Amino acid sequence: MNTPRVGKFAVSLISFALGVGATLVAPFLLSRVSAMLDSGKAEEMRVTSPNGNLDAVMVRESYGGSAGGFEWLVFIVPKGMTPPSDDSRAVFEAGTLTGQRLLWNQAHLLEIHYDVANIEQFRNLWGLYEAQDVGPEGERDYDVEVKLVPSGADFSLLTPQGSFRSK
Repeated sequence: MNTPRVGKFAVSLISFALGVGATLVAPFLLSRVSAMLDSGKAEEMRVTSPNGNLDAVMVRESYGGSAGGFEWLVFIVPKGMTPPSDDSRAVFEAGTLTGQRLLWNQAHLLEIHYDVANIEQFRNLWGLYEAQDVGPEGERDYDVEVKLVPSGADFSLLTPQGSFRSK
């Protein structure tokens, strides 16, 4: 059976168009899927400071796929801003965290409350210069103290015998 020349031309043209379309669209789709899989970050809570200028943001970051786990990070950012993608800018990072809560006790004092925590990194001071330009000598800088507040007498990650508490 002979296929008419117009039919062969139409099939070739459609095949070419599909090939070009796939070539143009595939990198975009792959980059979007890759970004979603790589980030693994979800904002767990956001609390605004009493003066309304800053937000404390707790982010839960997944790692290792189905066999992995979570990291909890706390960032301080100007109100409404997205937390930085650079985890080293967090004021708090924990691999185990239960009963977590953020509380601005004062405009310059953020408290991180928890029941049990395996704290991997923590620093107790944050400056506005980390998020925006505060002038040549830091004349418009603004500092926040970060305080850890365990919930009670049984907050320890370890038992009195030195073994890890069950989660």
